[in-house]
Amino acid sequence: MKSSSALLRFSVSMPGRVVRDLDRVSRDRGFANRSQCLTAMIREAVVDHDAEEGDSVMMGLVTFIYDHRKRNLQNKLADIQHRYLKEIVTIQLVHLEKNQSFQILLVQGPARTLRAMADAFGTQKGVHYGKLQLSTNVLPPLHEGETRGGKR
Repeated sequence: MKSSSALLRFSVSMPGRVVRDLDRVSRDRGFANRSQCLTAMIREAVVDHDAEEGDSVMMGLVTFIYDHRKRNLQNKLADIQHRYLKEIVTIQLVHLEKNQSFQILLVQGPARTLRAMADAFGTQKGVHYGKLQLSTNVLPPLHEGETRGGKR
């Protein structure tokens, strides 16, 4: 049996119009050939499928833009962060123009939990934009086997 990283060839039949569209997308996105383009598209579809399944552990980014002047919003956002402390790896906050702030959270956990977290941020009054982007790649365990005080 070949390793999972071995290149495999297979044949695909599709309408000519779809092939022309694939060639256009491949060219516009800068892929060297159809195979690279299809590989990227399939990987993206697999991530989307795994995210829909709900229980797969995934890594991702939660991004949102909000009005930091909105009364009590920053406290509500901090409460959500504390509720999902186990899933949040790191947070980056950038202050934008016109009283807007942009937060980026690197997260990891079950896809269902990450979606619930992103929804909790995105549905707050004063949040103007929110998005969850997931990946099937995961971070290595950060504290596996450690006990309190950092000793095993």
